[in-house]
Amino acid sequence: MVKIIFILLFILSISWCASLDAHQYASDKTKKKCSSQNVICAKTVTIATHPNGDIWRVWSNKNQIFYAISDDKGESFNKTVKVQSINENISSRGENRPKIAFSKSGDIYLSWAKPGTKKYTGDIRFSFSNNKGVNFSKPITVNNDGLLTGHSFNEMIVTNENKLILVWLDSRDKYKAIKAGKEFNGSSIYLAQAQFGENKQVRFSNEKITQGTCVCCRLTLLQSDVNQISIMYRDIFGDNIRDFSLANYDLALNKVINNNRVTFDEWFINGCPHQGASISKSDQRLHLTWFNQGSKGKGIFYAFTDDLGEKLSPSISVGNFSRQAVHPNLISNDKHQVDIVWLEFNGTEHELWHQQSLDNGHNFNKAIKLITSKTGADRPFLYTTNKGENVVSWHRPKTGHWTSKL
Repeated sequence: MVKIIFILLFILSISWCASLDAHQYASDKTKKKCSSQNVICAKTVTIATHPNGDIWRVWSNKNQIFYAISDDKGESFNKTVKVQSINENISSRGENRPKIAFSKSGDIYLSWAKPGTKKYTGDIRFSFSNNKGVNFSKPITVNNDGLLTGHSFNEMIVTNENKLILVWLDSRDKYKAIKAGKEFNGSSIYLAQAQFGENKQVRFSNEKITQGTCVCCRLTLLQSDVNQISIMYRDIFGDNIRDFSLANYDLALNKVINNNRVTFDEWFINGCPHQGASISKSDQRLHLTWFNQGSKGKGIFYAFTDDLGEKLSPSISVGNFSRQAVHPNLISNDKHQVDIVWLEFNGTEHELWHQQSLDNGHNFNKAIKLITSKTGADRPFLYTTNKGENVVSWHRPKTGHWTSKL
């Protein structure tokens, strides 16, 4: 009976997750007409803070990437701009969407996954602008294997040392194993560092971080120390137990420092949860949040680690599991403020929820509901302004993109 209830809950949860992309969001005020470059037509929106304090949002539609800029911390956005150099298939749904980042001098970097000619294949693509977005370079492929196989779920950051780093899920090792008649479960994680030439040409290294990972949950990436990054990802343990690991990589030495399993909920599933984790940093503390449906833990959880995942604080349950709490995201700042947002469903409306800690994750205030939707929504994401303010970004397809200071 317990197993049957678990399966039913999982099917219900996955069905609801799919509805987030499929449904339209009806505004309480007005329904806006959809046009090809209007943000309301996008399935997903990515948002980031430029070094000068402007907020940039990026989305795709009909083989094009668009952006708009806000100079009032996301309260309003200027005219939409189409990136003229990009005209190709672009993955843009749920866990897999275009990304944006900036160099210290303000150069603009875009990356996305381009679906291949066969199912479950694709490439990681990249374009940049060094003239404030007026022109972008011709897109190039980041992965260097040249194979018609899976490359997707890209993440991108610029480190404090001004290094551009991309990571993604890569199936080249599985492809080669199958060709050799060997078994291979899951995917691999690859990392690329950008090398810009004098004429602004760019090349990317390709380094394998790990293999045997889940193939369909987004990665989460941050800088955890000088020339060091941390990647939290859904790993595969034993017979398809899919919990999370934290890999820590030295960019100067080009090697993994350590790799620790950080969740122990024992979710056995031979399939695609489409539930990535989230990670943020304050001082030397890494804050983690995730979703699982394991035999030892079901729902959203939060914990922190002060030693790169060697030890974790006791996990805290977040949200209401009976109302299908899913897709958590978090962010912290130098004021020891930690904000977690997630989605719930009350039977008729999708709800965006928020919970906050003001003591670096030791205690959290009571959860509050921020806003609701009757017919669906994108996943929530968070960003920090150049003033250190935490802001939530929530896209509502067919209605608009909403932001709010937390």
